[in-house]
Amino acid sequence: MKKRKPKRIYEEEKYNTEIQNYRGIKFKLIVYTEQHFAALRAKRFLLISDKEEHPSQNFWIPNCYLEKDGTLKPNVFVDWIFVKCVKANKFKYAGIDIPDWMRGKL
Repeated sequence: MKKRKPKRIYEEEKYNTEIQNYRGIKFKLIVYTEQHFAALRAKRFLLISDKEEHPSQNFWIPNCYLEKDGTLKPNVFVDWIFVKCVKANKFKYAGIDIPDWMRGKL
C-alpha cells in the first residue's frame, strides 16, 4: 500500500498579509503554498482601492525587493513597477487615482 504524503498547510502568519503602503499606494500580498512560493522569483500582490465597487488588480514584485515574509524592503526604489501598472491601466481598473509623484514619469 502506498503511503500518502501529509497535506502541507501553509502558515499565513509567516507572511505579511497586512496592507502595505508605498508612497501612498496600498497593496497586499496574495499568499500561496510554501512550495509555490519556492518556485517563484516574484510575489503577487493586489492593488487596494478605497472604493469597493472597483475590482482589485494584480501585479508582481521581484523577490530581490522583498523581505522573506513578503514585506517591501525599507528604502527600495520600486517606482518602475507602479509606472508599469499605470501603463497597463491597472490603476484605472482598480479605481485608484494616479499619485502626483508618478505623473512626471509617464
